Amino acid sequence: MQILDRYLIRQFVFALIFSLIAFWVIFLVVDLVEHLDKFIDKHATLFLVIKYYFYYTPYILALSLPVAMLLSCLFSLGQLAKHNELTAMKSAGISLYRILLPLLVLSFGISLFVIGFGGSIVPFSYQKMMEVKTVEIEKGGRERNIILQNIFVQAEHGRIFHLSSYDTKEQIGTNVLVQRFERNRLKEEIRAKRVRWDNNGWLFEDGVVRIFSDSAVELGRSEDLGRMKPDSLPLNPAEEYQAFDRLFRLDLKIKPDALARRQKKPDEMGYFELANYVKVKKRSGQVVAKESTDLHLKIAFPFVSFIIVLFGAPLAANPKRSGLAIGFAISLFISFVYYTLIRMGQSFGYSEKLPPLLAAWATNVLFAILGTILLVKAKK
Repeated sequence: MQILDRYLIRQFVFALIFSLIAFWVIFLVVDLVEHLDKFIDKHATLFLVIKYYFYYTPYILALSLPVAMLLSCLFSLGQLAKHNELTAMKSAGISLYRILLPLLVLSFGISLFVIGFGGSIVPFSYQKMMEVKTVEIEKGGRERNIILQNIFVQAEHGRIFHLSSYDTKEQIGTNVLVQRFERNRLKEEIRAKRVRWDNNGWLFEDGVVRIFSDSAVELGRSEDLGRMKPDSLPLNPAEEYQAFDRLFRLDLKIKPDALARRQKKPDEMGYFELANYVKVKKRSGQVVAKESTDLHLKIAFPFVSFIIVLFGAPLAANPKRSGLAIGFAISLFISFVYYTLIRMGQSFGYSEKLPPLLAAWATNVLFAILGTILLVKAKK
């Protein structure tokens, strides 16, 4: 590595560390002021508050990293431009592409690191933070009578449980779908308007049970069947179909605690865990637009750090835009536009107005194109 590369990286890293610490402190202060009354009302101890923000920190750093990257880029390069150091480098025959190369390589490496960091540490710490908030600070939230909505649980032996609602105290669920798969084949399906835990088993009420033989419907067709109402299901010679008023099953090993457990959010899942969740939920015929969009964002969002540097580097290399105040203002504006477009794409993906892959990557592609154009047109 050449001396200039080390010098530029050192300037950038110093500004990055300072920016991350500053954003972390600002975020903590704002969040603490917002939740201070809740902490006091719940009689949360200082230790619990510190524990809560300790587990919250990785999520905060991952969220603020793109803004910090852009600010560091604008500040470090802006100072070089302000003091004519970039002009001196260009006069020595070093092109702007070569000057920016170490920052682009470093930002790309940071993006790869964030993919791993965001796929392991961040989901784990976010889940721990939510447990501290709901269980320890809010004093045993799991024991309250809660009506949970849209429960989806993967159980033993390839079984999938989906309930529209579930009463954790009465242990009663409504609009129930239980499916059992073997090697991507739907082997059994139970649909019922109501289910409740009774005598160490599940009692289904007012529904139908279908059992498929080996020649029954493959995965693709089972997804179509999963969207249909029981009255409109087609007859198939390779299946047994029986309506019932009451059906008691002792062989379903899933317990009420598993259904009452707080459902993980996509932010609490790693990439592979969320990918498996999407696969299982899609196999059962459920709509997975929201989860698929979040899955693609787990790869797309970390690359914001690289693309934002690609976009901001040509701006920072202009001496007319140098200075900390101007760099900070530009960083906030660009970051605001970036996050707004990211959230818009996410909303379009959730509502199925855009394919999940396009919804997650559209903003990155747009800024990458704009950044490339700015870089090509910048003075070399």
